Amino acid sequence: MSDVLSSSIQYIKGVGPKLAKVLSKKGIETIEDALYFIPRTYEDRSRITKMGDLSPGVSVTVFGKVISARRIKGRGRQMRFEATLSDSTGSVVLTWFHAYPALVEEFSTGTQFLVFGECRFYHGLPQIAHPEYEKIVDVTLGKPRASLSFGRIVPVYSETEGLHQKVIRKLMGEVLKTSLSELEESLPEELRTRLALPPLRKSFVALHFPEKMPGEGELSQSVQRIIFEEFFILQLGLCLKKAHRKRDKAPILEDNTGQLDKFISSLPFPLTSDQTKVIGEITKDLKSGQMLSRLVQGDVGSGKTVVAFAGSVISKASSFQTALMAPTELLAQQHFRNAEKLLKGTGVRPLLVTHSNSSLKEVRQAVKSGEADLIIGTHALFQKAIEFRQLGLIIVDEQHRFGVDQRQELVRKGERPHLLMMTATPIPRTLAFTLYGDLDLSIIREKPAGRMPIRTSILRERDRHALYSKIREFVNRGEQVYIIYPLVENSEKLELKSATDMYERLKKEIFPEYRLTLVHGRMKGDEKDEVLKEFKEGKFEILVSTTVIEVGIDVPNATLMVIEHPERLGLSQLHQLRGRVGRGSKASECVLVADKFVGERLRVMARTEDGFEIAEEDLRIRGPGEFLGTRQSGLPGFRAGHILRDAELLTRAREEAERILEKDPELTAPENKGIRTMVESRWKEKIERLKGG
Repeated sequence: MSDVLSSSIQYIKGVGPKLAKVLSKKGIETIEDALYFIPRTYEDRSRITKMGDLSPGVSVTVFGKVISARRIKGRGRQMRFEATLSDSTGSVVLTWFHAYPALVEEFSTGTQFLVFGECRFYHGLPQIAHPEYEKIVDVTLGKPRASLSFGRIVPVYSETEGLHQKVIRKLMGEVLKTSLSELEESLPEELRTRLALPPLRKSFVALHFPEKMPGEGELSQSVQRIIFEEFFILQLGLCLKKAHRKRDKAPILEDNTGQLDKFISSLPFPLTSDQTKVIGEITKDLKSGQMLSRLVQGDVGSGKTVVAFAGSVISKASSFQTALMAPTELLAQQHFRNAEKLLKGTGVRPLLVTHSNSSLKEVRQAVKSGEADLIIGTHALFQKAIEFRQLGLIIVDEQHRFGVDQRQELVRKGERPHLLMMTATPIPRTLAFTLYGDLDLSIIREKPAGRMPIRTSILRERDRHALYSKIREFVNRGEQVYIIYPLVENSEKLELKSATDMYERLKKEIFPEYRLTLVHGRMKGDEKDEVLKEFKEGKFEILVSTTVIEVGIDVPNATLMVIEHPERLGLSQLHQLRGRVGRGSKASECVLVADKFVGERLRVMARTEDGFEIAEEDLRIRGPGEFLGTRQSGLPGFRAGHILRDAELLTRAREEAERILEKDPELTAPENKGIRTMVESRWKEKIERLKGG
């Protein structure tokens, strides 16, 4: 990036420290930031409307002379100001409800003004309230001279306190003067010609001060060009990162003993076609000699764990160890119990390593000596004292719960081990391109045979009596129930029921005959795990909880999920919570208790169990930042593009990135010099922060 583009916006003519501080609230710190501050809309002020032709409800530009002005006393100390502007065809009254002295002085009789605003009729007379205006002294052949705010298509930017349209337009005019000569064309000419994309400099001029009015909801060629470049540079970076990974050598892991087939045939259920396909992809990766770096996306209850165990069987067959890392001790224990049951007879010896046993000499020795083949654990696996004999495969469950650095700590415990990541959060295709573009992706959509569908219904607050009857019905037939609240404690600001308060009420007043327990995020980890363990063992019939149980608890006997205030949660989170029931062969239900407006988003939950369909809808409603959770999203902030609105451009950018790298894998060709520079300067740091690690 040139020094000029990276310079502080403070050094643009007319800015200074005070205005720079205001601009920073809009994310404008540098001159380049200002270039990418895209107008939210445009107004056509290129034509002047005669005052005799004014119509109500239409935004117009008029030009005339002040023929009268007056201040009118309002309520209290308020002072309204009216100025009448006239041309040869008629007049219009300009109104300000809070007059200030400078305004009154400006609109002196005989002064000429260009004015823009929405025309309304009051007592049969045209009026424009709080118009945007410009004093005119230069008139040629009866026409006022064009400026940044009149006589053209005018950009309208999002404002903040102390930052108004005229100021922003003036700033953008100065920014363009200062920066245009510094902008270097990054896209190869052949690519621009083929995709009909205008040059970069021309695009930025047309972005801020277009020559013609864009159509409703239409993205001009210039805007598309700027968006395409943002997407294209990122996709190139991700594809380069993926290509470099593919060149990384890793141990060849293959099963020449038939143990994988033996494992699959010993399973107490048939694999789905998706599971079979993904196991095939992993098998191929492991024996390639190149580092496996794959993300397995599986909907709730789709059987990802079996796929992970298949990887550990292949690793064992090549005399390597596998580490399976889970975000909670409860989930690690669950995986361990499943491993003991499903891997019996394969020769794979599982071992559970948690903070409670990781200091034991015999546990450390079992890992170091190779006595343990599949080491299942939590963050305890990072400890320096845990040494592997020969780590060949790392499996990270619910990978979004771990940071890049944490995964790398585990990777460093082996000699370039393979890395398999799993998530139960379906990621829509456009988001996967952006977040995981440097990984191979596998998707498991099918549910295993025998899984009963989960019936989802919406109840209103007035139906609470029926809800409590339903809970009694489930408990009385020996099944268990979850009741979820979004808050731990009552909030004065939000009129929401809390888990702690409702637990006491449910226990004492509503269900005194049943055994209830409570779990929430403020409890210590071992305390939480103990409560969940006891619930799983059947010591309680009803578990009152916050969303802390969203992932990782598998209780086949829990068949009813009640979610209070579902409008406070995202669709994907609701889907994850719903996935805590339906884990066995019994029919299960999910009840959403909405005491206020029931919108389309909740009806989506009642309509479908397909996590990918739900994720697409959730992404559309909430946007990518909220969908992922801003704290751990890793999502790079696009200044021009929007991955939902511009999904087609994102797909095309990915295709073009792959096409260029196929011909020029290192971007060393002269025509690709510009894009290589852009990848290195603009996206390197952001690519490192992406979830692919």
